Amino acid sequence: MRRGNSKGRRTFLKGALALGTAGIAVHGSAAEEAGQGVSRCKSKEGDVSLGPRIRELVEKTPFVDTHEHLWEESARLEGRAGGGKDMPPSDFGMLMCHYTDSDLKVAGMSDEDYKKLVGNELSPRDKWRIVEPFYARCRNTGYQRCVRESVRLLFGEDDIRADNCEAISTRLADAVQPGYYHRVLKEAANVEYVQVNNLETPIFMETSQPDLLAQDISTIPLCTPPDIKSVSERAKCEVKNLDDWHRAIDWCFATYGPRAIATKNQAAYQRRLDYERVSADDASPVFKRMVNGGKLTPAENKAIQDHLFHYCVDKAVEYHLPVKLHTGYYAGSNSMPIERLRQNAGDLCPVCLAHPNAKFVLMHIDYPYQDEVIAMAKQYSNVYADMCWAWIINPMASVRFLKEFLMAAPACKLLTFGGDYRPVELVPGHAAVARQGITQAITELVEEGWLAEDEAPAMIDRIMRGNAHEIFEYDRALKNWKA
Repeated sequence: MRRGNSKGRRTFLKGALALGTAGIAVHGSAAEEAGQGVSRCKSKEGDVSLGPRIRELVEKTPFVDTHEHLWEESARLEGRAGGGKDMPPSDFGMLMCHYTDSDLKVAGMSDEDYKKLVGNELSPRDKWRIVEPFYARCRNTGYQRCVRESVRLLFGEDDIRADNCEAISTRLADAVQPGYYHRVLKEAANVEYVQVNNLETPIFMETSQPDLLAQDISTIPLCTPPDIKSVSERAKCEVKNLDDWHRAIDWCFATYGPRAIATKNQAAYQRRLDYERVSADDASPVFKRMVNGGKLTPAENKAIQDHLFHYCVDKAVEYHLPVKLHTGYYAGSNSMPIERLRQNAGDLCPVCLAHPNAKFVLMHIDYPYQDEVIAMAKQYSNVYADMCWAWIINPMASVRFLKEFLMAAPACKLLTFGGDYRPVELVPGHAAVARQGITQAITELVEEGWLAEDEAPAMIDRIMRGNAHEIFEYDRALKNWKA
């Protein structure tokens, strides 16, 4: 299904900063528009089939983007000429540095060639010569589709080729100017605001754009495993025992919690999610031995992490912060222990029962075990499913997931978009893939008789933005940033 688009969005960044005033604007009242979208289309264009009517409504409805890893805009401005730490230069290689790289490597690209693709030594044309054969092998995937959609939306091109890779690189570099994130996210991707789990700073990013880039508290350094050095330095406290560490965690939540949008933990990359309730009395002597340099057994390390994880969940509840947990598929290549993934959902059931007042957001639909997330969202009142990243991992599985979720679990339990990217340029492409999938899923539900057409507008508004506003306290966080 080919999506339509406005001239302003198609020509975004065509030339340095050439946006035009016709770019999609953020809707001040998306709910109001959603409430009359399908019927308005039908009355205006009575001969238009269902799919285009649904597509128009999905295109107009802004997303709340519930998960990104974006660099701060200031970091992009500082590094626009030659890149920076863990940041490629601002040429077309930037579009292939996150997730796309995984498919390229699995398709046969060597690590050495990939480093050249995202390095400073080669021209864009030379970089294209390296990547072209591997890109051709995997251009069918969701990761590569996302790249093409971003190129279409930002530069008006349908793909990257030898004859345009230099022009795209020049336009991309020239566009990295103050206000860049606002233009890419709000005008090209049609996003209200973004929730960011920043990977460059421990715990929390003191962003310069809190209205656009809401911030998660990372609980990884607080509990899985505890990073005593960096956290104690930030909290300006000496940690000799578990009580001291509790006070350091308390300081983090007191300092950042009022301004945070959620907590985020991706420990599923390192361990199972079978967090048991371990008392402070049992954890204290083990923690003290660890602080004093003693060697711990795997079981003792797990006991400390388990205790601290639950402590952080309790603090999240205290500060009204949803608890985001990575589940399912791994980023990267040649590293995923699928047996561990298979246990994610089952491991989390006791955790959800142990914290009835917490809001657990299970990210990435636990792919490829998404049926279990649907079952959990249907069974547990404090479990929510987030489709962030899923649309480009497997677009077809995500369409099926959306349809099946809405037929099984309450619609209020679902979040449908998060780009999960570091480069901001790839968010519009991911949003485009997600909009196509949502259009297909809702259209099929209506055509198959599972959803009434006049119910579609409210459903679309709910899953694209409304649920996020109910689950996360954006206004509270922003008010405390301004206080």
